[in-house]
Amino acid sequence: MRNCPVYKSSILITAFLFLLPSVAASQDLKAERVLHQNILKTVKKDVEKNYFDAKLNGVDIEKNFKEARKLIEKAKTSGEMSDIISRFLLQFNDSHVFFLPPRKTVSVDYGWELKMFDDKAFVTGIEEDSDGYKKGVRVGDQVYMIEGFIPNRRNFQLLKYHYEVLRPQPSLGIYLIKPSGNKYKMQIDAKIIKDNVFMPTSRELDMEIDKSYADNTRLSYFQEIPGLTILRMPSFGLTPTKVDKMMDKVAKDDALILDLRDNGGGLFVSLAKLLGNFFDKDVTICFVKERDGMKKYIAEPRSKKVHSGKIVVLLGNDSASAAEIFARIIQLEKRGVVFGDQSAGAVMQSKIYSHTYGLDSLIPYGVSVTIADVIMDDGQRLENAGVTPDEKIVPTALDLVNRRDPVLSKAAKHLGFEITPEEAGRAFLDR
Repeated sequence: MRNCPVYKSSILITAFLFLLPSVAASQDLKAERVLHQNILKTVKKDVEKNYFDAKLNGVDIEKNFKEARKLIEKAKTSGEMSDIISRFLLQFNDSHVFFLPPRKTVSVDYGWELKMFDDKAFVTGIEEDSDGYKKGVRVGDQVYMIEGFIPNRRNFQLLKYHYEVLRPQPSLGIYLIKPSGNKYKMQIDAKIIKDNVFMPTSRELDMEIDKSYADNTRLSYFQEIPGLTILRMPSFGLTPTKVDKMMDKVAKDDALILDLRDNGGGLFVSLAKLLGNFFDKDVTICFVKERDGMKKYIAEPRSKKVHSGKIVVLLGNDSASAAEIFARIIQLEKRGVVFGDQSAGAVMQSKIYSHTYGLDSLIPYGVSVTIADVIMDDGQRLENAGVTPDEKIVPTALDLVNRRDPVLSKAAKHLGFEITPEEAGRAFLDR
């Protein structure tokens, strides 16, 4: 299960800023228009050929294609053109169908990290050398409005996609609500970093992939309380062998808290292997609907090494794809309980179709296309719905300010262990 990039927590996003004289910009705009028309055509073909539903989810793709072509002809910037192609795909209302625009010449860094809790966006990280920090932005601040848009569960990922991927801005107009209730309106400037627009060398690409893999698969264990293991698993990008080794490390304790907050999904084989470590029987993972029919997927038990202890799974608003499927199966099979926030509702199988343009210097772009729908064993779909926790718990603004983790604390209490919210918030600081 591949998750949409907008679910990743990276702040640094590529964007093109037009700083050329007007004549040069006009000349470049013609080339950009031709380029984006060709990209639109390629994206359309990828979707028509590969989307899991031959009827394209009821979308009139020919009509939308013609309208998008006309809009590109009228667009005044490259960013607008990328927006148009993105909107062309957003009409599928599918979390795994999205445009990956050409790499640009400049990156912007807003200096903060935002997350949704319940239906509100909060600052969960802020760089001290950022303009936002200098103007008073702090962890625990609610971002009530961004450039006139009020973030909520329905639009948050689209807002991030717009301002971090498609149309990053040199500055953002925001409206903050402090934990005290005081309200502030301000303009924060982003850091501008020049990048290389062209495709990286094989060595650079390998290094980037290796670092990304290391970051996304770094496991954290808290085993300082006898009988309890708290395991943070940031993705389902692990190989089956690494999943087994991970479970071997937690086997000594009878109680497990599996923290899948921030887990955006990953590999189907990783999901199947992890499930096989918790059940002594075959378990239905899901039914997968493809163009050529429906398939049923089963997780087989891991011989005699199945973990039979109690388990609590933690979910957040950005827990997606395989993380959601795992948590829902734990609920359906009554194997454990789920605490935290409603999950993302981004559960499909997709494939990235990569393309390049140019002759001597190749510039990459791509499109993610859903190749299969996912249906749970109870007949329900998690797409656009998510997993509802057995107990919904979200931190308050003051919890964020004071680095308290009430979700982890209550999960431990459910298992019979005492960890204060303050202790829970510090559990992984040095890991």
